[in-house]
Amino acid sequence: MDFVLNLIHQSQTIPFRQGVKFNNYNLVCIISVCAYILALLINGTIGVKTAKSTSDSYKLVVTPPSWAFSIWGVIFSTTLVALLWSIHSVSWSLETHLYFWLYCFTISVWILLWSINIYLLWKSTLVLENDDWSIYLMRGAIAFQLGWASSAQCLNFCICLVHVFGVTQDMISKLIWICIVIAHSIYLGLAYCHSKQYNKNMLLNFGAYLLSMSWAIMGVAISYNKYSSGKAINKLK
Repeated sequence: MDFVLNLIHQSQTIPFRQGVKFNNYNLVCIISVCAYILALLINGTIGVKTAKSTSDSYKLVVTPPSWAFSIWGVIFSTTLVALLWSIHSVSWSLETHLYFWLYCFTISVWILLWSINIYLLWKSTLVLENDDWSIYLMRGAIAFQLGWASSAQCLNFCICLVHVFGVTQDMISKLIWICIVIAHSIYLGLAYCHSKQYNKNMLLNFGAYLLSMSWAIMGVAISYNKYSSGKAINKLK
């Protein structure tokens, strides 16, 4: 615990110089890699089974088709590439590594804090000044994951409304769009403000968010249209 507290203190008091290794750099990188591997193992075994059983038990009329969830392969792969390259190029600050540890923990438990932490992880990389393709890849990989995660949180919220508070599936088919607009507006607004604060090009650094966001919305729209078509057919019978 003292080790982590010392790292937190170091991250806040010692300026990071891109390309220059900070104290305990190798150990910090080893922990980052191990934490990510552990998160992958948890999500690939327990996480997949839990997510599938949860999805089957608490399915919504707007839950995207199963093929839409294949985006996880892209998310995990790009994040791994970004992590390994950042270690090689010494492009992550200690603060970013600490947020990455927290990210690995929250991705394993799938809660609201996860999407918030992904954004904080992305924001912590904006302090880097010498941007190149590897930095854009790193930020893009994080933003890409956030676009999907923030959409998923909307579905989780709607699941709670249906199975805890008794909201009807018909009402959820409408509320989901309000949730999506609010959630994505918040993150896009924050990204705009922080990009402006650090004098960064938002499209280059956060554009991948729009890709995964669009993918998620497309999945919801397909399920919504299928549900709406089914209702229309039933009315005609």
